[in-house]
Amino acid sequence: QGEEGTEKALVARSIHLNSHRKNRPFDVYNCSAYPQFLVESGLFGHEVGAFEGALCQKKGCLEETDGGTVVLTEIDKISPMTQIRLHKFLQDRECKRVGGSESVKTDVRIIAAVNTDLGREVERGTFNEELFYMLNVINIHLPSLRQRKDDIPLLVDYFMERLNMEINQNVKRTTSDTMQLLMDYSWPGNVKELENTIQHAYLLTKGEVVERDSLPSRILNEVLTEQDEGVTSFEENEKRFLMKTLQECNWNKLQLAKRLNVSRSTLYAKFKKYNLTTKSS
Repeated sequence: QGEEGTEKALVARSIHLNSHRKNRPFDVYNCSAYPQFLVESGLFGHEVGAFEGALCQKKGCLEETDGGTVVLTEIDKISPMTQIRLHKFLQDRECKRVGGSESVKTDVRIIAAVNTDLGREVERGTFNEELFYMLNVINIHLPSLRQRKDDIPLLVDYFMERLNMEINQNVKRTTSDTMQLLMDYSWPGNVKELENTIQHAYLLTKGEVVERDSLPSRILNEVLTEQDEGVTSFEENEKRFLMKTLQECNWNKLQLAKRLNVSRSTLYAKFKKYNLTTKSS
């Protein structure tokens, strides 16, 4: 479970490769990518004539991946009827094609990958409770990239090294301000968005160093706007603080300077910066 772009399928592949099934098939099936009647066929397969356009027999991914691992992404999007069929499959480990009468024994590990909280979907009545408990034997929560920003420099290096090998270039690093922009960005698309961003910047880089201007404009605009707003907020707070403290000092600048432990020249510079004046007598 994790936000979109947290590379759930990549983690699932790692689980597969570190299990006794590593030499068997591995497949990723997106349950939201097709109309629901095709999702059922994609999972369980179909016989000739099962529906309009079914001109030949076809195995589903559960049958084709016998002995291996199937990752079902966005499983919360499947219809209630398909949820019931999937629950029965997990109980019996038998796959019956759409429009067919025979069942085929299938040994496959299912890993469900979701962007939402399936437990809440069960509470809302939109996801089959029995199927949820069969899938939720081990729950792995993948934190968003903004929750683990220390990983960003490592991921950037990894993506650049991979691109160097694929494209046969030698981009070595990012500038410090480029990396700071990457660290300050919110990354709503998580690791996948970071990967696409590095690829974008890499392809625009002429030398060995990625400059900030190579980053997509959306990142520059968001981060620099937030920085500008932060500066404005600080200045407004400082101005209000000076006026409040000046009032407490009965509008006496000398007392204000002593209270703030600053020189009169520094204080006068602040007054000039914020266009402040003392209360007229």
